[in-house]
Amino acid sequence: MNKKLIIFFLIFIANFGFCQNQDAIILFNDGSSVEGFGSINKNKIYFRASLDDKADSWSYDMVKGITLLGFESTIKYEYVLLDEFSKPEPQLLEVVEEGNVVLYARIRETYQTASFNSSSFNVSSTRMVTNSIVSFRSGRDNVTAEIYVKRADEKYPTSLNSSFYKKVAMYFSDCEVINKKIDKGEFSKNKILELVQYYNDICSE
Repeated sequence: MNKKLIIFFLIFIANFGFCQNQDAIILFNDGSSVEGFGSINKNKIYFRASLDDKADSWSYDMVKGITLLGFESTIKYEYVLLDEFSKPEPQLLEVVEEGNVVLYARIRETYQTASFNSSSFNVSSTRMVTNSIVSFRSGRDNVTAEIYVKRADEKYPTSLNSSFYKKVAMYFSDCEVINKKIDKGEFSKNKILELVQYYNDICSE
C-alpha cells in the first residue's frame, strides 16, 4: 500500500464520524433550544430537526452551543472566546463542570497507523475529538485536553495548560483551603475536575 493511499485512508477514518448524526439539543443565543440530530466539525455545529432533513451549519453568531446525547454519556459544548489575540473567533469547548467557576476542555485524540508490508511506515496524527462521544471524563489513554476555567463575570477564560500550579494558586487565591491542598499534593493537574467541584461546593459564595 503506497503512502498516498495510506494518507487517504487516514483522512477517511478521521472524518467518517462527521457524517454521523446523534441525538442532540442545539441552544441558540436567545435562550431557545431545539431537539434533533447534530455533529461538530471544524468549530461548526451541524444540526437537523429530523433525519429526513438536510443538516444546516451553525456558528457562534446565532448559536450558544450544542449538547450531544449518547448511550452512556452526554456532552455539552459551548462557544467560548479564548482571548482577543490568538483566537479572535469563539471556539467550541466541552463544558466539563458548571458552577460559579466553569471548567472547559478541548479534547484531542492521538492515533497511529500500523506498519505495512514489513516496512516501518507509521503515521501519528492528532485531531480534535468532537464528532463522537469522547469526554474529558473518559480517561482514555490516547486523549489529551486543553483546560480552561472561567467565572461568569470574566470576558475570557484562564488557560491552565502551562504553569498549572502557579495559575491555579492565583485563580483560586480566594480559597485558602484549596491552596493548602495543592501544597500538600492533594490537587494536581489530572485532578482539575475534583478541584473545580471542590471550589464550587465549598469555597464559592
